Amino acid sequence: MSEVKAVPNANFTALSGVSVHESDDPRYREYRRMWMENPRDFVVRDFPIHLDIEATNRCNLKCTFCDKLPLLTPEQFCDIDFELYKRIVDEGAEKGLCGVKLSYRGEPLLHPHIVDMVAHAKKRGILDVYFNTNGMLLTEKKTQGLIDAGLNRISVSVEGTRAEPFERERVGAKFHKVMENVDRLQELKAKAGATYPKVRIQTVALPGLDLAEYARFWAPHCDETAAIDYKDVVGRNQTLVETDWACPQLWQRMTVECDGTVMPCNNDDFRHLSPGNLREMTVSECWRAPVVERARELHRAGRSHEVSDCNGCPWRTTQILKKREREGSR
Repeated sequence: MSEVKAVPNANFTALSGVSVHESDDPRYREYRRMWMENPRDFVVRDFPIHLDIEATNRCNLKCTFCDKLPLLTPEQFCDIDFELYKRIVDEGAEKGLCGVKLSYRGEPLLHPHIVDMVAHAKKRGILDVYFNTNGMLLTEKKTQGLIDAGLNRISVSVEGTRAEPFERERVGAKFHKVMENVDRLQELKAKAGATYPKVRIQTVALPGLDLAEYARFWAPHCDETAAIDYKDVVGRNQTLVETDWACPQLWQRMTVECDGTVMPCNNDDFRHLSPGNLREMTVSECWRAPVVERARELHRAGRSHEVSDCNGCPWRTTQILKKREREGSR
């Protein structure tokens, strides 16, 4: 059997600009070293490198391609409790947490305390605090608050370069409003003499999208343009065996949903791998929980297909199909 490999960031392609991870801070460089090398070497720290903490699962848009929010009932929508959030960050600050992403399913700018959430994480010494946004709610007041709070970076999701198809798919969004909001963010940074938050504009690499044109169009508005893989769900419910593949997320991060539920990654739609809820457990307990350790063991052995939730994961499917296509073209 070939050597089992976990390849970090395999779903990400930088298109133009300077990486939002460029830093002269040796602590930040060590954080990014662990991010890349721990999955490759199957190193499990005592605490995750990074946490995805879902500020809210509510959203101001109704995107046609959204595959998560339509599955929720009205009773399931929530904002994370601020006191719970602080407890999570405080535990991480004591145990070497490097990065916090304040988004998962919803639009984080809907959380009434989003600026305070950023400020608390930065006050506790978290090196990398950021979130993904659709950009519609970046008001001047909120943008200035995020700059003052010390937000490290922000990723604005925009598909394409034309208003009509963008607005057709992102129902409720306005193409030029998003552009204006991003430009104002850059202007406020310049006015304050700030270099943060660094701005990434990114798209899903949809079939037919010209990524070179995308990069040329958006590069003047941001620090970096990028694309993430389109999740091909073909084979989602099939057994897809790849004995030299492992998912990097099990050695990097965990996801905390807005109700406190913990997931070992940001793709487990079935929830069978959840070690518990942070209202009753600590992050440390969840990170080394038996259900998560068993998943790591199987991935490390090249048996990720034996983990039911992983075998059904569209991210895994996409990466394996990409890998096979590359190998077939050699």
